[in-house]
Amino acid sequence: MLRKFSVQNYKNFQNKVTIDFTNTRDYRYNERCVSDGLLSKVLIMGQNASGKTNLGYALFDIVCTLTDKIFEAHQMDRVSFTNGFTNSPEAAFAYEFQDGDRTIEYAYHKSDPKVITYECLKVNGTTVFEFDYHTGLRDVRGLKDYNAGTLDMDPINGSLSVLKYVARSTPQSPGSPIHFVMDFVSRMLYFRSAHDGNRFIGFFDRTDFIDQFIIENDLVKDFQRFLKEDAGIDMRLDVESNSFQKTLVQKFKYKSIPFEYNKSSGTHSLELYYYWSRRFDNVSFLFIDEFDAYYHYDLAERIVLRTIESVDVQTVFTSHNTGLVDNNIMRPDCYLILRDGKLRSLVDSTTRFLREAHNLEKMLRNGEFDGWADP
Repeated sequence: MLRKFSVQNYKNFQNKVTIDFTNTRDYRYNERCVSDGLLSKVLIMGQNASGKTNLGYALFDIVCTLTDKIFEAHQMDRVSFTNGFTNSPEAAFAYEFQDGDRTIEYAYHKSDPKVITYECLKVNGTTVFEFDYHTGLRDVRGLKDYNAGTLDMDPINGSLSVLKYVARSTPQSPGSPIHFVMDFVSRMLYFRSAHDGNRFIGFFDRTDFIDQFIIENDLVKDFQRFLKEDAGIDMRLDVESNSFQKTLVQKFKYKSIPFEYNKSSGTHSLELYYYWSRRFDNVSFLFIDEFDAYYHYDLAERIVLRTIESVDVQTVFTSHNTGLVDNNIMRPDCYLILRDGKLRSLVDSTTRFLREAHNLEKMLRNGEFDGWADP
């Protein structure tokens, strides 16, 4: 699981911002939102332009750095990569993973989406390797413990990650921290509700046509059941064929209409969630950006609860919907507010001790969390 992530001087984040999954409190309710002592379900609230999407892009920069999976074009934009309010030429990224009793730290700096200027990997505080392209430091002594002590490092010049190079050039056992990080990152998934198709980062190196995926995997009836039982939408779906292709259709009394033409924005968003939910068992980390942009508030709550109860994946949601800030859904340490380049939980945003009986949404709307409490 991911313990912590921080980023600095990236897009709208001038100062260091950290999402800390170790920042749990001793609440005795909604304990399913915590796993192995880490927050496993988190919802980030923030106004428009607060940086929720950019935080997702930052967190998933590691996917662009270490894998060949799908990425968003905005992640590769050189002009907006570093923050515009600082002269610093580099963005800094730091990840801390938990693998059993091991803590694995991976950090790097970039002057450009494709140019690494610093990179370091540590296991339980011990350096495996450290490269600093400014000073010329190349400390690879720790690689001898991971079948890479004699690996030729001449090809490393900042355009290729050291970690990626080592992982691809040497045999790594399943117990290796290098294997752990590469496997974890290769299975990270970011997606968002979008009217323009299936927008995602990570997990795949290709895109699917969602309707065809449902048809080809014989999931039409299951998708129909999902819409009715999980979303409260009752519709008849079927497949019609012609000489060219099979088409998912919505059936009415007198005719059928292609589902692609007839589905609302909300139903499209649900189909996207359903499509990815078929992959959740293989996902290592899930980030669903503005998942409820087209949902009724009741539907948004259903989807969050469904994910909490049935998805065994560390998950981050982002939303504008204050109605989701409710102790009946999550708990105060799982709700984070992103504002002015800072990210803090409700617990850390007030001096008041938050209890299960508190109406968190009402407190949020009344400004209880507007002032930042001392950390």
